[in-house]
Amino acid sequence: MIKFILTLLILYIVYIIFFRKQKSSSSKSNEDIESLVECANCGTFISINEAIISNGKYYCSTKCI
Repeated sequence: MIKFILTLLILYIVYIIFFRKQKSSSSKSNEDIESLVECANCGTFISINEAIISNGKYYCSTKCI
């Protein structure tokens, strides 16, 4: 009975080490990916979250608009 419990415990630990980390690392990489856009005036690439949209085009700052 003790051998059976130890075997299950070892299998559970192996599962946590190899399979749980893969799921968390793949979800992290998807969250870390940001879309970049090019400024219509100067050509600088910036994050889409920081871009300013004017007339359907992306700009890096108000100076470039």
